[in-house]
Order: sequence, then structure tokens, then C-alpha cells
Amino acid sequence: MKDLVIPLLVAAIGLAATGLGAIVGARAARFGAEKNAETVRRQVQDQGAVEHGHWLRQQRLSTYESFLEAWDECLRITQVSVDAPDPDSTGLDELRAAAGRMAERARRIALLGPEEVTQAAESLTEGMQEDVEVSTRFIQASQAAIAAVDGRPVRAEAVAEATEECRQRRAQLAELMNAHRDQGRDLPDLDGHPLLTEVMQSIEQFRQVSGEAQGALRENLERLSAALGEARSMVAVLTRNREARELSRERFTSTARQALGTPPMPTQH
Repeated sequence: MKDLVIPLLVAAIGLAATGLGAIVGARAARFGAEKNAETVRRQVQDQGAVEHGHWLRQQRLSTYESFLEAWDECLRITQVSVDAPDPDSTGLDELRAAAGRMAERARRIALLGPEEVTQAAESLTEGMQEDVEVSTRFIQASQAAIAAVDGRPVRAEAVAEATEECRQRRAQLAELMNAHRDQGRDLPDLDGHPLLTEVMQSIEQFRQVSGEAQGALRENLERLSAALGEARSMVAVLTRNREARELSRERFTSTARQALGTPPMPTQH
């Protein structure tokens, strides 16, 4: 019996060792497969991150460039409007449209980032939008002042005609008075003479016409003075915005270069 137990124990131990080896081998193979799968997954993710980073950089570059193109267009239209002898709403409509394109591209920058570039683009856009609003008010104020002046014209020709008419009548009266003196007649004899009535009418006409001209001139000067004061305040805003834009553009280009030169950080796993 003892001789039979020992071989059975040896066989059991061998069988157990074989089973344990199989289990260990299977687990080792599974671990190796999982590790290989994780390596492949990381490689795919890293490759995807690289491709996404390249795509994002290209999208940013294109959007930044288009934003600056819209900005330069706004500056060109602004300069043309400044150089124009008679600014009107035509150039303002073009500027408003260009500023709208600039705002639309700033919104796209907000989607692409980074935050520093977004803030610089928004600052430039807000300044240009304010310029459009100020320019609109300036043109409207100028047109209103011009319309008011045109509606209350100074009748210079009427004043000149009344002045000449009065001068002629007074000259005629002087001749008539000299003639009376030469004839030895008294000046009171001229009472009721038609020329005296004509002289008085010409004087009254001159007073009326010149009074109206002075009133129109005074009102027009007041309107133009008010428009000039408003224009000065608007110019101050435009000057302030222009100085701020120079700094904002420098900030935008600096942050844009940094964003394009720095690749996006890969996602941590």
C-alpha cells in the first residue's frame, strides 16, 4: 500500500505543476497581449494628437491671416474716408461691412484659441466697432448741420440788391436836394415828393433783408459751432482708439506668433 501511495503523490504533484504552468503561461500571454494593445492604443492616440495639432495650427494660421486682412481693409477704408474731400455714408457702409467681417473672424478665433490671441482680437474688433459708431455719428452730425445751414441760407444776393437799391435812392435824393438848393427853394418843399417815399421803402427793405441775413448767419454759426464741438470730442475718441489699436495689434501679432510656434500639449493618458 505504501508503495502505491508514493507514485500517486508524485503523479498528483506533476499534474498540479503542469496545470499551474499552463495557468501562468496563459496569464503571461494575456498580459503580453494587453500590453501590446495598450502600446498600439497609445501610438494611435499620439498620432491622432499630432495630426490634430497640425490641423489646429493650420486652422489658426488661416484664421489669424484672414483676421488681419479684414483689419487692414478697415484701415484702408478709413484712410480713404479721411482723404476724401466730402466724406459720406458710402465709405462708412464699406467700413461697417469690413468691421463686420473682422468681428466674424474674431469669433472664429475664439473657437480656435488660445485665450491670449482671442482677447487681443476682441480688443482690436471692439476698437474698430467703436470707430464705426463714432464715424457714423460724425457723418450724421455733419449732414444734419449742413442740411440746417442749407435750410436757413444767408441771402447775400438779396442783401446786395437791397444795399444797391438804397444807395441809388439816396443818391437820387441828394441830387434832388441839391437841385432845390440851386433853385433857391426850401427843403421842406420836398415833403410829399414820391422820391422820399421810395427812399424810405428802400431803407426799410434793406433793414429787413439785412436783419434776416444776420439772423440766419447767427443761427448757422451756432449750429456749426455745436457741430465743431461734437466733432472735436469724436476726434478725441478716434485718436485714443488709434493709439490703443497700435498696442493691441502688436499684442495680437505677438501672441499669434507664440501660438503658432508652440505646438498644442498632447493629452495625458
